[in-house]
Amino acid sequence: MQFINITETEFLSKKLLYKYMPLEFALATIKEKYLWFCNPVIWKDPFEKRFIDAKYIIGGKEVEFPIKGRVFCICMTQTSTSEAHWNNYSNGQIGVSLKIKRKRLLEVLEKHTTDYDIYIGKVDYMKTADLRKKLSDIDTLATIVPFKLTNKELLIRLLLLKRIAFRYENEIRILAVKKYKTKENGIKLPYTLAPKELIDTITIDPSVGKNTDTMLKNIFKKEYGFKKVYKSQLYSMPNDIKIEL
Repeated sequence: MQFINITETEFLSKKLLYKYMPLEFALATIKEKYLWFCNPVIWKDPFEKRFIDAKYIIGGKEVEFPIKGRVFCICMTQTSTSEAHWNNYSNGQIGVSLKIKRKRLLEVLEKHTTDYDIYIGKVDYMKTADLRKKLSDIDTLATIVPFKLTNKELLIRLLLLKRIAFRYENEIRILAVKKYKTKENGIKLPYTLAPKELIDTITIDPSVGKNTDTMLKNIFKKEYGFKKVYKSQLYSMPNDIKIEL
């Protein structure tokens, strides 16, 4: 397991990571006990998947991104709450935020290092103009040696580059690289822990109604044993509002 743009000590200096997702995905993650890693080729932002879709010119010949079809990613944030996260990652459905215990997450990932090369990286945000530069002219890549597509560190760092407009995401990406190429849209990495040992807190979409909120809390608490299940207070406000002029 290798850390990119962040050290293991820095990663563990905070207790939690936050994963926003539609309710249906959250229930599957908890019930079936797996982490879902998607194939970057299905990312929506063309700049986000720019480096994996590109053709690279080496010795006058075009070659594909060497780990295309082998690399899969799960994206999390270090920001505890954000309206943008609720809107962007719920896909128009009821959203759920899972607060993942970082230390436990590393334990889960460690069990998969026999079958996958695992990388934990902090996303590097930069101007669009910089993303368009020749690779050797991108400042954050300058220290990589050897500077070749055979160097996996270079490949992983390219998948950690994102436009500065998305800096609010404060994103951590975990990448799993398979030994062989595949056409899958994603892979499931199972975990054996009880879900409540991996997930500290479940936060429910701030826009749900009272009845939906009560129902979901009952499901997460009674069926899966979670003690900390809350509705986001993003849109909450006291009834008695007094404003002085």
